[in-house]
Parts: sequence; C-alpha cells; structure tokens
Amino acid sequence: MKKLSTILAAGTLALTISTPVLAGPVGMQASYATTQPDAETIAELQHASKVAQREARDGNKDNAAFTLKSYQIDQLVARMQSGQQVSQNRVDNALQPVVLW
Repeated sequence: MKKLSTILAAGTLALTISTPVLAGPVGMQASYATTQPDAETIAELQHASKVAQREARDGNKDNAAFTLKSYQIDQLVARMQSGQQVSQNRVDNALQPVVLW
C-alpha cells in the first residue's frame, strides 16, 4: 500500500510541475507568415496538382489520397488567384508529396 501511495504522489508531483511547461500562453493567437500570391508559386502548386492527378490515374489505381491532395491544391490556388492571403505553411504543405500509410 505504501508503494502505491508513493507512486501516486510522485505522479501527481510530476504532473503538477510539468503542467505549466506544456501549457501555451493564454489569449495569444498563433501568427503564421503569409505569402503574396505570385505567378511562380501558383505555377508550382498547379504542377503539384497535376502530378497528384497523374499518380491517382496511373500509378496508384485511383487512390483517393492523390485525388484529395489535387483538390486541396486546386482550392489553395483558387484562393491565391482571388487575392486572399495564404499562410506559407499551407503552401509548403501543399507542395509536399502524398504520404500513404
């Protein structure tokens, strides 16, 4: 019984000490760098979309992950062409290849 209470006390102490470290600042929004829509970035995204479409058709027997990736890239390109600000993180993620599990 004493061993169990010691383990519980140590766990509680560890959680108490680590909680402030794990918590982020309250009330602050994450700021992401935004990118201006330029022709080069849009061309790269359109190429990535076409590659994903080709992989869905030819290489992976209509795998839905490639079709979804192409759709998401097309939506991002449409947002950029309409003049909306897009975070650089989203552009970088769109240019990453599809990962299949």
